[in-house]
Amino acid sequence: LATELIVNPNTIARAYRELEKEGFIYTRKGKGCYVSDDSSSLIKEERTQIIIRILDEAIEEAKKFNPDSAEIRKLFAKRITLTEESKRGGEKNE
Repeated sequence: LATELIVNPNTIARAYRELEKEGFIYTRKGKGCYVSDDSSSLIKEERTQIIIRILDEAIEEAKKFNPDSAEIRKLFAKRITLTEESKRGGEKNE
């Protein structure tokens, strides 16, 4: 793999160790590395954490304009609706 990707073999070994440490793969001595059965739940959790971080950052930015929580919720719901309509081919108004 290192030869194919033109990287140092230590980099590949480190990547595999990190994937195993994070629970995405497991290693069977003499057999190889395999994707963990629960890796999809780990990926989903990681995805959820990224979304939460993005939303938290957006909320903090919005708070600089002193809206109340109800206004933030209303705007967020409106943006979701507009985004969904846009994906369905509707006209994006804002």
